[in-house]
Amino acid sequence: MLFNVAGLLKSSSGIKQLEAVDGTFDVSWCGDSCSVKGTVLLVRTDSGIWASGKLQTCTPLQCGSCLRLFRQNFEIRIEEEYLPYRDLISGAIIELRDYEEAFRIDSDNLVDLTYAIREYSELAMPLAPRCERNCRGICSYCGTDLNKKNCLCTMGERDLRWGPLLDLLEAEKS
Repeated sequence: MLFNVAGLLKSSSGIKQLEAVDGTFDVSWCGDSCSVKGTVLLVRTDSGIWASGKLQTCTPLQCGSCLRLFRQNFEIRIEEEYLPYRDLISGAIIELRDYEEAFRIDSDNLVDLTYAIREYSELAMPLAPRCERNCRGICSYCGTDLNKKNCLCTMGERDLRWGPLLDLLEAEKS
């Protein structure tokens, strides 16, 4: 998701450029890709380019209950400033702090929104996603997906490692 901002960098502050975003980026944890669509407004600032966008992503997730992979749509808003690699007047390389390197306009005057979109998408993801509202999860004893069938485990058995915590739970109930 590269955008050429050479014209914006040569213009005065406040000049705007509206761009359509339609692409994909890789999701490292599952080896799948995420689609993204929307618009981004690029605005010339005194020091660089401000990117402001409203985007829709379709992200692969893993259910926190049954561990099944599924896709979920999210709306994200991006607000980031991208700083140039070179000073436009002198041509000198502009030194930035380490944390600013991710949001940099490259030497060819291209802004790459991929990193920002990936980060904002990860922030929008729920901590414990559910594939369905009433997902039943998996059996803690045999691992059967309870959404597909009931298991035949004896639920009365206790895992000794959870003993003290289960005792506390039973004490609270009574």
